[in-house]
Amino acid sequence: MTSRPHETELVELTDDECRQLVRSKAIGRFAANRVDRAPLVVPVNYVVDDDESIVFRTGAGTKLDAIRHGIVALQVDEIDEMHHVGWSVVIEGHARWLPEEQQQAAVEPWAPGDHPYAVRLRPTCVTGRRIRLLQPDTDVRGYR
Repeated sequence: MTSRPHETELVELTDDECRQLVRSKAIGRFAANRVDRAPLVVPVNYVVDDDESIVFRTGAGTKLDAIRHGIVALQVDEIDEMHHVGWSVVIEGHARWLPEEQQQAAVEPWAPGDHPYAVRLRPTCVTGRRIRLLQPDTDVRGYR
């Protein structure tokens, strides 16, 4: 077991803090249930739309099939392994693919290949937690 380099505490993030942190990133892990199979968890690059929805692009197949089975989630985080601090936000909601005329806000995918479908995740629940330093350290920025 390794010792912690600094004293930390776990705190719940407000809704506004969660949304601000999600806007500060571009990559998250999309999670959805699949019928008769293990849950699907895959990285996606995304944008946050004006109405606070998460939008990403995908090809036909696994992700599009998975959104038909109810609630989905996106987890976004930042971790400092050296100092044992960081944050994590989980956005739960319903996702649907967008008709072509509504895809103006869709992000350009990082992964190569054909990604003709834009998916919008409308949040129904946004939660987050942060492990932060109890005593600020000038070498650890952003985790106080």
